[in-house]
Amino acid sequence: MEYTESLTNYNRFLTKEVNIGGVKIGNQNPIAVQTMCNTSTDDVEATVNQIVNVARKTSCDIIRVTVPTLKDVEPLKQIHLRVRALGIKIPIVADVHFNAEIAFKCAQVVEKVRVNPGNFGHHNAECLSQKEYDEEGDFLKKTFSDFLKVCKQYGTAVRIGTNHGSLSKRILNRYGDTPEGMVESVLEFLRVAEKENFSDIVISLKSSNPTVAIRSARLLVKAMKNENMNFPLHLGVTEAGEGQDGRQKSAAGISPLLQDGIGGTIRVSLTEDPENEILPAHEIIAFNDWVKEAEKLPEIPFFYNPYVYQKRKTFSINGFGGDNVPGVAIVIKEEKDLLRLQENQELLQKENNFPDLLIVDNKDILFKAKSLLRGIKIVGKNSDDEVFSVLTISEKTDYENLKKNTLSNRLLIAEPLSRNKVGALRYIFYKLNQNGIENPVLLKPDGGQVYEKSFAFTAQSCGVFIDGFGDGICLESGSDLIETIRLGFKILQISRLRISGNEYVSCPGCGRTLYNLQDTVKKIKEATKKYKNLKIAVMGCIVNGPGEMADADYGYVGAGRNKISLYKAGKPVKTGIDEDFAVEELLKLIDNSY
Repeated sequence: MEYTESLTNYNRFLTKEVNIGGVKIGNQNPIAVQTMCNTSTDDVEATVNQIVNVARKTSCDIIRVTVPTLKDVEPLKQIHLRVRALGIKIPIVADVHFNAEIAFKCAQVVEKVRVNPGNFGHHNAECLSQKEYDEEGDFLKKTFSDFLKVCKQYGTAVRIGTNHGSLSKRILNRYGDTPEGMVESVLEFLRVAEKENFSDIVISLKSSNPTVAIRSARLLVKAMKNENMNFPLHLGVTEAGEGQDGRQKSAAGISPLLQDGIGGTIRVSLTEDPENEILPAHEIIAFNDWVKEAEKLPEIPFFYNPYVYQKRKTFSINGFGGDNVPGVAIVIKEEKDLLRLQENQELLQKENNFPDLLIVDNKDILFKAKSLLRGIKIVGKNSDDEVFSVLTISEKTDYENLKKNTLSNRLLIAEPLSRNKVGALRYIFYKLNQNGIENPVLLKPDGGQVYEKSFAFTAQSCGVFIDGFGDGICLESGSDLIETIRLGFKILQISRLRISGNEYVSCPGCGRTLYNLQDTVKKIKEATKKYKNLKIAVMGCIVNGPGEMADADYGYVGAGRNKISLYKAGKPVKTGIDEDFAVEELLKLIDNSY
């Protein structure tokens, strides 16, 4: 049994209906939107004001509050009482780590409690032997079973939220820091819930890497189906960052799953104020609704493994396909865009954002392009060059005829006509596979029916790249040519196919964050833009920070009130640095290694 009933058409994974303080998740209910307070929980006034602001000024359905210690349970009670006294009905979720006793107490206070299976038990117990592994498993089952009894008594829902990088040592030693480990960590708890006949559970499997989040969710749904379970999922990309980068990375990790019918609630986690997360979340949902209205496509069998990345086999044509790095192509239609590209060529090359291919559909512009630009492949859109040419294909293409006439010098541009770009692109690659056509293919998600948001291109492309399909991306020169080119490279970077710039991983911040996270992220991005291809993580605290940024080159992590620890390759190198000097120390650390 696979994770989805259809590779080409929307088919929602029907789940149990979970009631969270009157907000119903799963089954056929609308996708719910969540956010989280970034205030200190012991600052009751600030937290109440933030919840009220979110509830009254946005269309947020659920809000989460961290509860880091037992002494924070009392402020949580006060927050809940004061919010309800003001007539605000938004369900409040307690976020609990490391101490199961906190979870037991929070279940008596708020509508939902989030627990992380990676730290619900003895998270540092290595459990190397089978006996140790089983004994810790029995302890977890007993503790979680007792916790569910309290939740059942108080009508409290539960979120089982596991994050890539925050698995227990017990699971890490058995499965590694993998999607499979994340899934097994969750399944242990779900089996207890089934035994206790407790159904008000939502699951999340998050990562700062959208591809890991997608694979984990697919694996979990498949595993649940095989065990006759159907709990709803909460979707999101953790530590997505801020600004447009954070929104696009979130879309890349959320939209492909929604389009496969997975997900009952989402959060766009941004290093910004909570209210800023709501609009992009609704935009992602609106895009999914737009896709759902697409006409039905032909059904196809599973012709690839959707759980393990394996790139489609292609031969190389003029730097595309084969073992070449995925490329970026831009379609130029107007002379002004050609001149703009010429003016910005040096800037784009310095940024590692200069396109690999220019496709021109006008003979006069084509002639000028070849005379004005150097260091870039240029081809006419409808040319039949014997050395190198491009051909547009779609779900309507006659693939048997294409097989007879496809030349070894031809780069294919997959430009689906359907609104459902992911489904149509899968169909296209199925037909190519069926006919043994191994020409390299660029994805062109802005053809046919176009959705106006740029994040939609990111979501559609990443949803196909993760399946191993596509040798690059092709975009039309839009209202802003330079930003369109940058978007192409950004999509490849988010998809983990081509690194062309720095990547910044930063959490949204919460009550555990004891320094100015938002300003620091902006400061670090500005100070480090001179470097190339670094992954820098900026984390609010040590709860999930060190684990979830393990693959970052450098880490900047909150270690106490206005105190910072610096990491290199996942290892702490400087601790207890005053916040005023921490960015400077980070730059010194990078300079000494760069």
